[in-house]
Amino acid sequence: MNIIICPACGKENDGVRECTRCGCELSILEMISRTAEQELFMGKESLVNGDIPAAMHHTGKSWHLKKSPEAARLAFLSALAAGDFEQAGRWYVRTGEIGALC
Repeated sequence: MNIIICPACGKENDGVRECTRCGCELSILEMISRTAEQELFMGKESLVNGDIPAAMHHTGKSWHLKKSPEAARLAFLSALAAGDFEQAGRWYVRTGEIGALC
């Protein structure tokens, strides 16, 4: 299960449909998070199999559902593999690792 942070009160919840503090509905957020992970997995599989357009598509979908550093990293690698260095630069900034170069 994913830890879902309640948007209403900020409490971390693990594997529950409602926030244990305030009762906010969390199952929709859980579905979004799970779908983002599935898209990320499909993006990884596509990149490994050399299907760069599919990798970019799936990682983009994952990013739009859940803005995770993992999705940004995979999108960065996919853009590099496609030779789209401008897009790769935009994805690199989203990884949160820009300070590592400074």
